[in-house]
Amino acid sequence: MEFRIFFGAHRAGHEHLLAQLEANRNLLDANGILLPTPEKMEAAVWPAIRAIRNNNADESTLPRMVQELTGGQKYRSVLIARPSISGSPLRPIKDDIIYPRGSATMAHLLRLIGQDDVRLFCAVRNPASLLQSCYHLAYENDAMLTFEDFYKVSDPFALRWSEYLHRIQGRENPLPLTAWTYEDYPYMWRSVAQAFAGLPNKEDLVAAQAPFDTGISLQGLTLMQEYLKKHPAETGAKRNQIVAKFEERFPIVGVDSIPDVWPEELTEAFSNSYDDDLYYIERMENVRLIKRPNWA
Repeated sequence: MEFRIFFGAHRAGHEHLLAQLEANRNLLDANGILLPTPEKMEAAVWPAIRAIRNNNADESTLPRMVQELTGGQKYRSVLIARPSISGSPLRPIKDDIIYPRGSATMAHLLRLIGQDDVRLFCAVRNPASLLQSCYHLAYENDAMLTFEDFYKVSDPFALRWSEYLHRIQGRENPLPLTAWTYEDYPYMWRSVAQAFAGLPNKEDLVAAQAPFDTGISLQGLTLMQEYLKKHPAETGAKRNQIVAKFEERFPIVGVDSIPDVWPEELTEAFSNSYDDDLYYIERMENVRLIKRPNWA
């Protein structure tokens, strides 16, 4: 049985991809492909990783994980879509790298399953918009956290997805890995779903309605922080009402540019660096980068 693992990134279309696969569950079943529910994935995979980290894994760890996932039924492949393998969206960067603990967690999984039975998949996203989108989640967790404090734990100019993919693959005998960009994903989600699931024909996939990214923009969060300082919410319910109003007024649209917080020249520089990194990723050994078709 083959394990096909999507390990990140956060805020890169994961929910949309799962929604499309769920809408095509009958097609997956007909092809011997299991899509466990997120709850079942969490209950099965995380205890196995924790057992390896704590040196408590034994010959029963893998069979127990497989039993939890499959319920004892036979499948050709199992889809594991769990961005938290990479790390937390509340702390996606540290010490100038993306997902500092992600490669160690993946190494635990690979030791458990065996490299020959694993296929790896990853979505990457322009750090200029990724950090803003992750900050939305971090702010929900800590309302006192400023965007500057959130992203300045690393030098954003040093962030490279290629460095992360190298760590995931391993430097020697790099594992095959399939990647795509969040920016292109809405235009080619069928190609991504086909590759991840291992389906023979992407045209068999039906579409489901699901958002690509949700939340409040960086500008909206900044304004809301200022508002709440002047008008503190007396209750959690009142704060939720304020958040809902700001989310409606300031939805995420592309990448914000805010003087003194995230100036336009900074966004442009990060985006240029991201483009250079994609050029390198496209040429990495054993990496397939799914690209948006160019009909020009």
